[in-house]
Amino acid sequence: MAKAHRVKTKDLFSDFAASLESEIEIPIENPGTVGDWATAGPIELDKGPFTFQRHEYLIEPYNDDHPFQVEMKSTQMGNTIRALLRCMHASMFRPIVGILYLFPSRTGIGDFSRSRVAPLIASNPEMLGRYVRDTDSVGLKRVKGKNLIFRGTRSEEGLRSDPVDMVVYDEFDLFPEGVEGKASKRLSHSDFKWQHYLSNPILPDCGIDRLFQTTDQRYWLLKCPRCGKYTCLEDYVDRTGKEPPACLVELGGEIVRLCMHCRDAALDPSVGEWVAKFPSVQDRRGRHYSQLFSAFVSPKEILDEYYSARKLNDFFNYTIGFPYVEAENRISREEVLALCGNEGIASSDKGPCYMGVDQRDKEKHVVIGKRHPDRLVHIGKYADWEELPRLIKNFHVTRCVVDAQPETNSARKLANQFPGRVFLCYYSEHQKGDYVWNEGRSTVTANRTESLDQSGKDIKDEVIGLPWHCEIVEEFATHCNNVAKKLEEKEDGSSKYTYVRLGVDHFRHAFNYECIARHQAAKSFFGDCDVS
Repeated sequence: MAKAHRVKTKDLFSDFAASLESEIEIPIENPGTVGDWATAGPIELDKGPFTFQRHEYLIEPYNDDHPFQVEMKSTQMGNTIRALLRCMHASMFRPIVGILYLFPSRTGIGDFSRSRVAPLIASNPEMLGRYVRDTDSVGLKRVKGKNLIFRGTRSEEGLRSDPVDMVVYDEFDLFPEGVEGKASKRLSHSDFKWQHYLSNPILPDCGIDRLFQTTDQRYWLLKCPRCGKYTCLEDYVDRTGKEPPACLVELGGEIVRLCMHCRDAALDPSVGEWVAKFPSVQDRRGRHYSQLFSAFVSPKEILDEYYSARKLNDFFNYTIGFPYVEAENRISREEVLALCGNEGIASSDKGPCYMGVDQRDKEKHVVIGKRHPDRLVHIGKYADWEELPRLIKNFHVTRCVVDAQPETNSARKLANQFPGRVFLCYYSEHQKGDYVWNEGRSTVTANRTESLDQSGKDIKDEVIGLPWHCEIVEEFATHCNNVAKKLEEKEDGSSKYTYVRLGVDHFRHAFNYECIARHQAAKSFFGDCDVS
């Protein structure tokens, strides 16, 4: 029995060794950069041999191995195939252990593997095929002995994998919040720690746009054949969408990309140079890609799309490569500050008043308002829960809505101290219609999106007044501006609107809770009764 066991173990080891040797036995001479390698063969793509012709703006990126790269892009600019070829090149010619390639959802893995990865390997049997081994999983390829792992990000399981040296975040703006922090932990023992982000932007100051702002911000500037000066086409795009791009005009009977210096020559999108707006930033490389300089999309087509666009956010996100949010989906600081009156921040009021409390970052952000006319009388930040009872008494608060989490016990203690007046708020995406008040448990349930819609309407419709313009009101305005609404697609194909945090937003939610309390008072006979 012992001898049979030894033979079996030896056979298994031999099979494993042979399999491993078949992955790494073929010697390869390093051809240089990804661009050198892709053009040497050249690599065969679905539309023919790889070439930089009509894609001149990709020459520098293909020769760039900066460890931290951010690409904010429009569609059809060649970014995804570049990311995939960079993964293949690193696996074949770099001493790495593996690469993690992330998608917004699990369902996208199979589509990407079948439509992009498999055809690329099949079309290049010598340059790729003989170095790539399929596995039993659609989410894993073995490239010259290295793991190329494809994962979705909608579950914790998708982020659990072996250590890697590179992470690619494809369509980053569709990822759940905080994914990059979890995925980067896979790089903790890496000597490379490469990260590559690419995405169509959606909202300003969010996702890929927020990340791009931390880079050196490179743009493709076109050189004028007449005056020799360079034009950044994106500089002449009206971000509000009220006007078409000023750089696309009629010249000589056709729509052209106009030199914005001499204004007398059409620009060739192939003749340009990447220029960083912030060259002092060395640790993060960022590039912006736009169909404004695509050789495959004419200036006339871009203008036609602008004028026919049913939704400007689609035009900006996918054609120009800029984030965009409709005015009705984000409160501006100017809209908030326009509501300021001539009274200061009150320290007390005879009431009845209504109070909202948001409890994040170890501070309690408090907003207190009243009716007839609707206005905010107090905005403040407090470190201790013990300070809130004094505010409730000094302002004769008849109804207070408090964020139920994370310090639920402290919030519950406050509610027990003021029964029938303090309610813990829970957001529920399943809640529809009016708020649900439970007097016995001192709770109120609200749909997060619908309630934020309602409180935002109070500002948009100018039905609420504010204290005079001061530092705390400035902070309140900034917090209101740090929330925007976007359409979010689910894995099952359905979609819904949701509010996204773009920065610190505590006062925005404190105001939302105050609004819930104040609007309930308008429906209740007892809401306007003075409570001492």
